[in-house]
Amino acid sequence: MTRYEMLIIKHFFIVAIFLVMFISPAGADQKPPPRIEPRAVVRMMDNRENVVFINVLSPLECMDIRIPGSLCIACEEAGEKASMLPQDRNAKLVFYGGNTPVEAGCEIIREAQRQGFANLYILKGGLTAWKRAGYDVESLTRIPRVPGSAVKPGNLKPWLNTESAALMIDLRSPAAYQSNHITGAVNMPLVSLHRTYQDLPWNRPLLVIDADGSRSFLAASYLRRKGFENVRRLEGGMTAWQTWNKGGAP
Repeated sequence: MTRYEMLIIKHFFIVAIFLVMFISPAGADQKPPPRIEPRAVVRMMDNRENVVFINVLSPLECMDIRIPGSLCIACEEAGEKASMLPQDRNAKLVFYGGNTPVEAGCEIIREAQRQGFANLYILKGGLTAWKRAGYDVESLTRIPRVPGSAVKPGNLKPWLNTESAALMIDLRSPAAYQSNHITGAVNMPLVSLHRTYQDLPWNRPLLVIDADGSRSFLAASYLRRKGFENVRRLEGGMTAWQTWNKGGAP
């Protein structure tokens, strides 16, 4: 190998190390968005700053109740709805969910970072805190809540023995479902339930399961409104079931 060739190789490695150390994909090294109180957001709005709310829950939940004017882009829908993000890269995007805190790893937040949005926030306390502070909300397609029975985790096995034809529907994301689910449950994420509910059997008892019991009531009410008569939910969701069952099968 000539000295010239050795210099070329050395130069190549120096450039490669520089690229690895200093160049990364847009958004890859972004810090998590700060949490912001509802009142602080209202102050920005009062100052006529361009604030855009983004509800990261399922379309059913967002259409049921949201902060007025919010975009409905669930975390899982970043790929298909990324174009809904505003054109103004200086806009202040405020992401929020319901009772459960929004994770900084929510894919639509990461997509906003990749697109170059610098002013990103997560609404502290979500929609619950917004309502408690007395600020307005709106419902585009309100889902009337229909009273229904819930199955306690400790009664799940006896209930399944009685309702042998029952179908358990896990409303969580595919990743959460793959991580841990009740044996026999099928995954039908809440984010797409408005499109997939027609695939469910009309003549079988249904048991809807979410993460902590906070979203299954709406899902059960929605399915009853669509004509499913025998719908129940797992009280407390997977959190309660895991606590009672210690990770075993029902």
